[in-house]
Amino acid sequence: MAVDLDRIGRASLKELGDIRIDDVLSFIDRGIENMPSHMDLYRRWEAQQWAVADIDFSLDRQDWLEATDLDRKATLWSHRLFFNGEERVTATLAPFVWAAPTPEIEVFLSTQMVDEARHTVFFERWWREVCGTDAKDMTELLAEIRPEANEGYNTLFYERLPATAQRLASNPRDFDAFVEGVTLYHIVIEATIALTGQRFELEAMREQQLTDRGFYRGFTAIARDESRHVSFGIKVLQEAVREDPKRYAPLIQKTLVECLPLITGTLDPPDPRFITEYGHTESEIVQFAFDSLNKRLRAIGINLAA
Repeated sequence: MAVDLDRIGRASLKELGDIRIDDVLSFIDRGIENMPSHMDLYRRWEAQQWAVADIDFSLDRQDWLEATDLDRKATLWSHRLFFNGEERVTATLAPFVWAAPTPEIEVFLSTQMVDEARHTVFFERWWREVCGTDAKDMTELLAEIRPEANEGYNTLFYERLPATAQRLASNPRDFDAFVEGVTLYHIVIEATIALTGQRFELEAMREQQLTDRGFYRGFTAIARDESRHVSFGIKVLQEAVREDPKRYAPLIQKTLVECLPLITGTLDPPDPRFITEYGHTESEIVQFAFDSLNKRLRAIGINLAA
């Protein structure tokens, strides 16, 4: 049956409980076939607003109190990566806005800053209302949960992404840095890592008939936001490659090749049971991530070969 993407695009938080993550990801595939303009993506942002304050986590809290030790550890591992990641991309996006080569790109990236901040608040609220914390503020909470992140994750979010943002802040007219940054931010982090994690976690919740939970609805809304961001990244890089393939195709390829081990490292759980106990394997998740990456690269007009 054909997916009603317009319905998904208009869906409220409550209605998102009836929507599968694979249908949300179809927004990206439709964009590949008929790439939206930057202002189209802005208008989609206007139509897809949602508020963290509207989410009810009461059933999630009940689930947490009844959860097994393994369920809690697996959930904390996943949510820790997303919470830290959302805060990191919020903190590093401003230089991308300053470096935007057109007003339309500047407008869209400004909406993305709002999205990333909202996602950060979503996870902070989940942490306080579902699993609980004694942290007095977000700074303390992030410091509390960060040590569990692995080396690949730390390299991406605490070294490479901030360094790219600093390079853009130092010289907003450096379009090479902008292309490299969009590759890292929108294609590696969002399209390959984040959407993969969202897809498998939301599917696991659907299989457990937990689609009426606040987390399911909010996380699906986050995935819908991310689909706009990824479409934006594909469009920017597609236009760069078409304008100067000899310059920008190798730059994108080089960035991706350098990040490949960081992708697999980030997706690697500290305990294999965090994946296998929920009906999946590590190789299945990594394969999905790289299949998704290759699909985006074909749309951009390149491949991973040097």
